[in-house]
Amino acid sequence: MKRFLIFFISFLVLASPTLFCEAEFKREKLNLLLISVDTLRADYLSCYGGKDVQTRNMDSLAKMGILFKKALAHNPLTLPSHINILTGVTPLFHGVHENLGFRLSEDVLTLAEYLKKYNYQTAAFIGSFPLDSRFGLAQGFDVYDDFYGEKKSPGFFFFVERKAEEVISRTIEWLKMEQKKLWFVFVHLFDPHQPYSPPSSYLEKYAHNLYAGEVAYVDDCLGQLFDYLEKSQVMERTLIVFTSDHGESLGEHGEMTHGYFAYNSTLHVPLIFSSRKFQKLGKVIEEKVSHVDLFPTICDFFGLKKPSSLEGQSLLPLIEEEKFEAKPIYFESLSAYYNRNWAPLRGIIKNDHKYIDLPLPELYNLQDDFKEEKNLASIVDTKPYQKSLSLLLSQSRKTETAVLKKESREAVEAMKSLGYLSGSLEPKKKIFSASDDLKSLLPFHSKLTEAASFFNQGDAGKALQILEDLISRKKDFTTAYEYLANVYSEIGNKAKAIEALEAGLSFSPSHAQMRGKLGIFLSEVNQQERAIKEIKEALDLNPEDAEFWNYLGVAYWKSGQLDKAEECYHRALALDQNYASALNNLGSLSLSRKNPEKALAYFEQAIRFDPHLSSAYNGKGAAFGMKGNLGEAIENWKKAVSYDPKYQMALYNLGLALLRVNKQKEALAYLEKYLEVTPTGDPDREKIVELVNYLKRHD
Repeated sequence: MKRFLIFFISFLVLASPTLFCEAEFKREKLNLLLISVDTLRADYLSCYGGKDVQTRNMDSLAKMGILFKKALAHNPLTLPSHINILTGVTPLFHGVHENLGFRLSEDVLTLAEYLKKYNYQTAAFIGSFPLDSRFGLAQGFDVYDDFYGEKKSPGFFFFVERKAEEVISRTIEWLKMEQKKLWFVFVHLFDPHQPYSPPSSYLEKYAHNLYAGEVAYVDDCLGQLFDYLEKSQVMERTLIVFTSDHGESLGEHGEMTHGYFAYNSTLHVPLIFSSRKFQKLGKVIEEKVSHVDLFPTICDFFGLKKPSSLEGQSLLPLIEEEKFEAKPIYFESLSAYYNRNWAPLRGIIKNDHKYIDLPLPELYNLQDDFKEEKNLASIVDTKPYQKSLSLLLSQSRKTETAVLKKESREAVEAMKSLGYLSGSLEPKKKIFSASDDLKSLLPFHSKLTEAASFFNQGDAGKALQILEDLISRKKDFTTAYEYLANVYSEIGNKAKAIEALEAGLSFSPSHAQMRGKLGIFLSEVNQQERAIKEIKEALDLNPEDAEFWNYLGVAYWKSGQLDKAEECYHRALALDQNYASALNNLGSLSLSRKNPEKALAYFEQAIRFDPHLSSAYNGKGAAFGMKGNLGEAIENWKKAVSYDPKYQMALYNLGLALLRVNKQKEALAYLEKYLEVTPTGDPDREKIVELVNYLKRHD
């Protein structure tokens, strides 16, 4: 039977020049390049009909491949959506529903792990913190390059990122070393994510639409990658899969960005399979498909047996114009549920209808109304769609229950292995009313977004005003307290930041992120005993948070408990091997123990993962100074100041060191800069004032 099927498929390929040459794909080993452009709307590509940007490089992929016109994400959030892509299963199976508070279990098979079995070299180049290795997606990758710099505390307004050109440059460097090997490379470009800040050369042209400017910039960066693949003759041997994790609302349905609702403005994504091995180039497929279909489709392209765990289905029959029976597509948006205890948003796309399960349900005919402007729930029976969704959810719960029963003695650990590490409200409400519906609560969410926007534009006062007013109108709005604390912290008012977190925790005592952040702020104002207590409680709620382990180490270190501090730093590194801050802290701890050689090794590792980490250069300076090498110490302190011109400790060290080598004029300049950035209450400031005055008198 198998031989007959192979013969039949081969006959189809020979008989029709419009079909994909599957036999050739199976015979020839191909590289795989998976590109995800974060927050990219499909309709901003000119090959999807977009008018705002001419995306000639993205369009070039469609010209030599297959474009899926109605591809859909399952989540409007970065981490869960990429996990869907790279595992071929939805959150109902892998359990990661949000960007923060979850970690992918090692038990879930990833595409990288699978392709390694077939001797693929695997590498990933990551643009931003939501895909940090600490969240579990590094499984199966030989290289997981998430070296984008210091990793900000979760809950700040925007994630730390690196520009597309740097991600592309690192990708090309790796490809040059691996040209003769079969490889799978995953490239993640974050730039279209808010805040929209394209490079200066794009600002004037796209001043009216900065999001479009970001898309144009990314398209140009992709051109550099594609040029390299062409010139090195790698393009001929590579299958490129191009997509996005989700879109961006840009005001549609009242949502400015993403992660709140789950309309097609954020679920509709570009999807292009591109290779010169296709017989008919530039083909467009209208059928609705989803992210979990990518893994099985890649398996079929390469002639590999599909893992039984996959939920998606191969799109090869669609490409070959064979019979294809579409499966229902599950989607969800649960950020507001986990972080605010608002109604959970789940839904299903079945045939031409999209059902959104909320207290105020929604139903749309996507064939006639893809932009979801006419809710049919009041005139069409939604029970069949509710039943289909309930069936999906019940099947998922049976799977979870089976795991829990198997490990009944360690039920909590089993839940962790499924990804249930949310640092938010517990217990959840079981019954939700119309007042809990996301549509009803949109005005509060919009104000939160507005406050973040003002803060990002430099207007902290306006952000504070909006947040204080928001809390007065909705006292249990946990996220607003967290935002308020972040603004106060950023403007240097730690007392008010602590007060805001304490108020928020009075409504949500089991919110791990807020409790951990409270501990961090307490440590920064030298309340170490209480800081340790709060961070430990946060870790009881979420023991997989690398940052909290790192900051617990800081609190122990500040309180003189060096052994406990070291243990915590290593716990952080066990969760995130590339965590530059934890490595830097181990270097500082080694200095406390008068071990400059060990300190230097840690500082070098930290700099490898974050080349601009000023505190690591300051630490290196201190280590070289401890060894009596003032020349090297001065060079490293200068580097620290070059990366952070307001770094008090480095300016202080540098000024005094330059005096010791008789460079008084240069020393004076650094000491004066130190006085400019040091608050009047600083204990060292007065003696530096006296020293500066002395140097000026004797200049």
